Amino acid sequence: MTMWTWVGETGRQLRAAGQDELAEAVAELPVLSEAGDAVKVEALARSAMRTARRLVAEAAKSDNPAPTAVPASVPGVFGPPTLFFLAHWPLAVRVGALAEGRRALDQAKAVVEDEPAPNRYGPLPVSALETLVRCHANIDARGTTDQRRELLSARRLSGWEGTPAWPGFTLARVHLLIDEGQADRAEAELRRYDHTATGPAVLGAEGVFALVRALRHQDKHTDALDALDRMEAELDLGGRGGDGSSANPRRAALLRMIRFERARLLSWLARLGLCDARQAIGLLPTVEEAETYPKLRSAWVEAVENLVCQGSVRNDWRLGVRVTTWSRYFERVGAPRRGAELALSASRLASGRGARWVAECSAQRAERLIRELGGAEEITGDLTEVRSMVRGMEAILPLAPSGGILEFLRAQKAEEVNPEQQAEQVNVALMERPHDSALLSALGQVGRTLMLSDVATEPQWRHVREQPGDQRAALSLLETLLHDNDTAGVRDLVRTLAAGALVPDRGSLPEQSLVSGRRSVPDHPGVDDPRQVPDDAPVWEEHPAPSRPQAVEHPSVPEYPPVREHRPAPAHPQVGDHPQVPDHPPAREPQEAAGAVRFGVGG
Repeated sequence: MTMWTWVGETGRQLRAAGQDELAEAVAELPVLSEAGDAVKVEALARSAMRTARRLVAEAAKSDNPAPTAVPASVPGVFGPPTLFFLAHWPLAVRVGALAEGRRALDQAKAVVEDEPAPNRYGPLPVSALETLVRCHANIDARGTTDQRRELLSARRLSGWEGTPAWPGFTLARVHLLIDEGQADRAEAELRRYDHTATGPAVLGAEGVFALVRALRHQDKHTDALDALDRMEAELDLGGRGGDGSSANPRRAALLRMIRFERARLLSWLARLGLCDARQAIGLLPTVEEAETYPKLRSAWVEAVENLVCQGSVRNDWRLGVRVTTWSRYFERVGAPRRGAELALSASRLASGRGARWVAECSAQRAERLIRELGGAEEITGDLTEVRSMVRGMEAILPLAPSGGILEFLRAQKAEEVNPEQQAEQVNVALMERPHDSALLSALGQVGRTLMLSDVATEPQWRHVREQPGDQRAALSLLETLLHDNDTAGVRDLVRTLAAGALVPDRGSLPEQSLVSGRRSVPDHPGVDDPRQVPDDAPVWEEHPAPSRPQAVEHPSVPEYPPVREHRPAPAHPQVGDHPQVPDHPPAREPQEAAGAVRFGVGG
């Protein structure tokens, strides 16, 4: 019996007992978890647990309770396995679809300690132990193989054989083999199941995706595409219900994963010249989809980077902002390997478009995250290659004297504005004027636009520590810290200002923010939420910039719409732009309308 079979049987049993709410929760929780809807999973699980506990309490108070030695159960309705199933999913969606690592590790360990024996109260349909194994893989797939092998040892898994949770352990062992560099053994293990009568049904769709991963690690991209084609054909054979809805509630999520994997495989074949890049472009999911499903972001970035190398996708600063944002997300949730991989991608992309400061910042982030990894020989080699690319870039030349660089940038036409170039010019000016409050504020603002506010705070911190009485610099630093949700930094700033005996002086506060011409209001969009895109930039102008020509749309090439605004992005003419390349607009409209970063007259 698989977990999905258990779900169907338990749902029918609950409906027969008149517990439609619990039956619906049992059926929907794994589907919502696979779709990555953490908010709905948490709400539905809490509601179902309250209902289940109420039923248990009512059964215990009944006049003629059925004699049972099983706790937390309602005879004839449900037992402890159902309660464990309902409580399982809030953590499972965090470790699964949201790809959390160290952030969820302590909770995952605690749940494993409280988990009963697999058959004590009846076969358990899910296991917290498998969630813990996945959590370690999220942290560092190649560096945690020893811990995962111990967790998946025969001693730890004794008793789980034959339970609905067993296929999950089987696939965890397959992924362990891949991470140990034995993808051929992993493929052989999966092929062995293919030749049995019930093997494919037992491993299900997860087994197909594990096979695709094993084949990809062996550079068998064509075989992996064939496996995805067969899986998609089987889903199509499942058809749809009479009302037009999918007969398989997992169909939408599975088709989405197929598209991401297929785009990654085809983009690599296109990079090798083995297929037309337009095939990969046509299948490439939107940036909005990748934003919504953190687990799939790595596949999207890999596909886009391959297509950028072919000149098939525009490599502009908006793409860099997106990849940097995702790298920082994985850093925050304690998944340093994925964070380092995306930081390296961000650095390579920045090098390709000549953004030296962004490339250096991303390489530094990757280096910092790689220090946390084990088995880092290959990724360290990638870092060395990226460092070489950055060193080979042209030096940044000032476009104006340091004292007049802000006026120069303010005078730029809207179509000429490039926040990455602005950041470079401000940094060059700061080398000559490290304690210029206006330059420090400008760096903080452009750093927030590029989602590099953590890097932008470094010179701000140096200045505030040396001159804690500079209220303007302190306010600018505070705004950057709040934008980054850096509560520890805010506390440190308060202590620093208190130690410097800062006396508030309303007369010295700036009447206007540096660039917007209006009072500075800190914005902190909550970048830890993977379903909420950070506010890429403050409002840069008091009046909108002149309109610019819209990008030409091509039906064969996907557009990457902003997450919060579904409008076509304005074109940014650049030398060497591919005429049919999709644009990567930022998350919010003011960033486009104001030409990204447009320095105003304040300061």
